[in-house]
Amino acid sequence: MTPMSAADSPADRHAELPPVLAGPILRRLEPQRLVLWLVASRALTLSLELAFGPHGSPVARAIELGEQACRRVPIGRHAWLHLIDVALDSPLPTDTIIHYDVLVQRAAAPPAGIAQWAPHLLHEGARRPCFVLKARLDDILFGSCRKPHHPARDGLARADALLGRHLLAPARRPALLMLCGDQVYADDVAGPMLVAVHALIRRLGLYGEHLQGAVVADSEALYAHAASYYRREDLLPAFRSNEALRERFFGGVQKPVFTTASAHNHLVTLGEVFAMYLLAWSPTAWQLAQAPMPALAEPFAARYRKEEAALAGFRQDLPHAARALAHVQTLMIFDDHDITDDWNLSARWELTAYQHPFSRRIVGNALIAYALCQGWGNDPDAFGDVVRQAAELTHAPDAGGRLDCCLQDALVDRLLQFDQWHYVLPTSPALIVLDTRTHRWRSERYLSRPSGLMDWEALSEFQQQLLDKPAAVIVSPAPMFGVKLIETIQRIMSWAGHSLMVDAENWMAHR
Repeated sequence: MTPMSAADSPADRHAELPPVLAGPILRRLEPQRLVLWLVASRALTLSLELAFGPHGSPVARAIELGEQACRRVPIGRHAWLHLIDVALDSPLPTDTIIHYDVLVQRAAAPPAGIAQWAPHLLHEGARRPCFVLKARLDDILFGSCRKPHHPARDGLARADALLGRHLLAPARRPALLMLCGDQVYADDVAGPMLVAVHALIRRLGLYGEHLQGAVVADSEALYAHAASYYRREDLLPAFRSNEALRERFFGGVQKPVFTTASAHNHLVTLGEVFAMYLLAWSPTAWQLAQAPMPALAEPFAARYRKEEAALAGFRQDLPHAARALAHVQTLMIFDDHDITDDWNLSARWELTAYQHPFSRRIVGNALIAYALCQGWGNDPDAFGDVVRQAAELTHAPDAGGRLDCCLQDALVDRLLQFDQWHYVLPTSPALIVLDTRTHRWRSERYLSRPSGLMDWEALSEFQQQLLDKPAAVIVSPAPMFGVKLIETIQRIMSWAGHSLMVDAENWMAHR
């Protein structure tokens, strides 16, 4: 296996890339504000068209997406985030079909619309995708825990089928889709998925990075290491090579920081996490990520083939999943697997993970990608400074395509202190989305005790958000009404000092 770098994506292949790699995904939509997310192979000049009514003709509004309305953030030589945030002078109608198109300006040809660069996003007979702004949250789709190599079919494809049945019936359309955590699994990655991640990194020239405190010096060395597939736990923070990287529980049992049983392919670099998002949401990305199975010893080869079969079903459903995300307002929140298993479950875990540069970087990379791919679209106003700092980081790679480690660590530090992951939609009823991962109460006396889901400050803010509201939709990653048997087991295991073994986090545990 040879090392990979951003330079492996030659400039002469740039013209072969499609203009849009992923999206558009409809994020926060309001009558006077539209927020969309997409990733392109270069910095595009875009415009947005809106048309009203069942058939969406003629075009009612044409909006140029200049610098104020579209932030462009490079994440690789041939990969640019386009964060579209359009303020409208006059409000859009509610409970009405609104057709839209995102036009890509071309130098020697007319602008290209979605029908040309992403026809899989259109329903049969449609010329453009469409959405509805509902006056009330009368119908909400909910999804969680989307693991690509799970043998079950993709729930987002079922959402697409539902939308397709009621495409031009606004009263039957859902008001929004709420994705409540684990939209990517950074800590549980199939072998063929990781191979595709690396192929996409090569194809798009996604930026690499230096790795301090690791057994490898940088991302290229990580990708080329013999343990890169199915044995990454050997490369993750280890007790013998790195001090204070294993927790000590009752009875003297040592446990690694990254405690998931599926850490064999745990994502490490920022490029890997960005590639995972593209492969989770876009069939176009998969067309650019074809790679053969690497040389693997048994039983890894057998496991690879089994996972490959499961991923085939995921890929089959992916055009439908992408079409659903282009037709309904989609809001998100993180849980643990978006970052890593056992994330912030106890004060001991936090002290152990964040005091070492390598484990801190692994968590931080997942947070950077989450902020730009999920968090920003929930509440763009809260992430303005984060986006600016991320753009400073990714606009300054070195000659080898690696990011400046000081700028990267500074952004990680900022996000570990960031306190605006939660948000409220001023809808009817109000939608209150909680952050139960970073606003936790922590035991200062018993560091291994499970941390509370929210500290007093967060609970007080939550209480204020509920005041004077006759009704509210509350979104919590941890179930407010859980399974009693599971909660009893969690309580017993926590009492015995093994809280991380059973993910002891539920509302009943923190009265």
